[in-house]
Amino acid sequence: MKDDKRITQKDVDEAAVRLKPLFGLSPGRYLAIGYALALICILFALLVLPGIRRDGAYYSFKLDPSDAAVYIDGAYRVSGSAPTFISRGSHTLELKREGFTDSSLNLEVEGRLVGSLFFPRRESLTLRLKSPSPLAILQAGMRDYSAWSMAGAPSEAYQHPMILSDAARAWSGAASAAEKDALPTGFAGAALSYASNAAALRDALRASSIALSGSAALTPFSLGRLVGALAEELSAEPALLGALLPYLPAEAKKALEASSLYQSYRTTFGTLARAPLPSGLLSAAGHEFIMLPAGLSSIGGAQIRLKAFGLARAETTVAQFKAFIAAEPSWAQAEAAKLAARGLSDKNHLSGMASDGDDMPVRYVSRAAALAYCEWLTAKAPAGYRFTLPSEAQWSYAAAAGAAREGVFLGQGRNGPEGVSSLAPDAAGFKGLLGNVWEWCSDSYAFFPAAGAQSRANWPSAEGVVRGGSWANQPGSVDLGSRGPMRPDTASAFLGFRVALVPIGE
Repeated sequence: MKDDKRITQKDVDEAAVRLKPLFGLSPGRYLAIGYALALICILFALLVLPGIRRDGAYYSFKLDPSDAAVYIDGAYRVSGSAPTFISRGSHTLELKREGFTDSSLNLEVEGRLVGSLFFPRRESLTLRLKSPSPLAILQAGMRDYSAWSMAGAPSEAYQHPMILSDAARAWSGAASAAEKDALPTGFAGAALSYASNAAALRDALRASSIALSGSAALTPFSLGRLVGALAEELSAEPALLGALLPYLPAEAKKALEASSLYQSYRTTFGTLARAPLPSGLLSAAGHEFIMLPAGLSSIGGAQIRLKAFGLARAETTVAQFKAFIAAEPSWAQAEAAKLAARGLSDKNHLSGMASDGDDMPVRYVSRAAALAYCEWLTAKAPAGYRFTLPSEAQWSYAAAAGAAREGVFLGQGRNGPEGVSSLAPDAAGFKGLLGNVWEWCSDSYAFFPAAGAQSRANWPSAEGVVRGGSWANQPGSVDLGSRGPMRPDTASAFLGFRVALVPIGE
């Protein structure tokens, strides 16, 4: 076998690559063309292709209110000033926020074909919403804020949004000077009473600063308005101090406890209120009322001063509510769907009344239905009085007078409440305050019910409050101090009401 020829350095030096012509083109020409085509492809990929694949513009929005939501062709895109990409062509842009009138416009979007990867087309739009009722913005914000407070303390899973502060800023920008001056009283008091944690309290204080000063910017003038408004609310409802205290830093808490204002509050309201003694019995409009004198009601660890009032001896019965329906058929069970559509009840409205006897407490009634009954009944009220639902403080005051220890609870095969005439009276003469059915109060549910009690009438929350327990509760699981939140449109088998007799103006 012949040995392979060894390759020497000379062979390497003399080696050469010779390209052959291609399609009649010399190597020099077709290499130049190839390089040019490669460069064109690279430039096309960098300068033109991005503009073809993503043809449009980035839009930044300057919004008033700043947290309004932007929708493009019906789809949510952004809230606030963050830029968003919109493709070339005709689009419908909508701007929405609760409490404001929706706005829409046709948007013609241009693109940039060349260089969009490095220099995308950018546009800016300034959009403003108008509010038919700036006050509705704050009221909706208070409802949402109270609902978030019900969720409890923030955690790693979620944080409490500054939802009331956002509403206050939106209101401040939309309201006129006259509307700001006419802001209903009690904003700070209601917000503080709904706070369930430190994050909610911060939101309440920040929102109060904006709403009560009339400006999102804290100036010497607005600060003066804020201090004056807070002093007025504290004077009217000193229990607000008790709502603030648990969340203050140690030094601030110590300073507040040492203040003359807090000492005055403790002297007046810090002692345990005595149980009232009934002052008489009054029959009116088919109900018997146990009259109670003016005094202090203990609720939520504090006291509220009450004027004299009367509370029905028993819960409103099926027979009494039937008389109301005969006079006001719009509240009949057949109208449940219409009432639910208006947010006045749910689909269960009066669904159990047909099977309940006339002496049974009426059930499946929403708070609105109970208040409608009271309003209808007021035409038969004694001169100078009206009928309504009791406030939580009034209900608690009556419960203290009766001090019931026995009630109608789950057991012995029971599958519903007892007729009111069969119930034994408590020490004050009331029947069924403990057990039988939960009873609607007129208030919104608050974590500090004594704080902001008057304020919540102007600034209701998303939840009403019920008291007393029902036949579906286990014995010992509830007492006269038990309370709970309930959506005002709820109509359930465990829920009824009794009527209060109060002076007109209360």
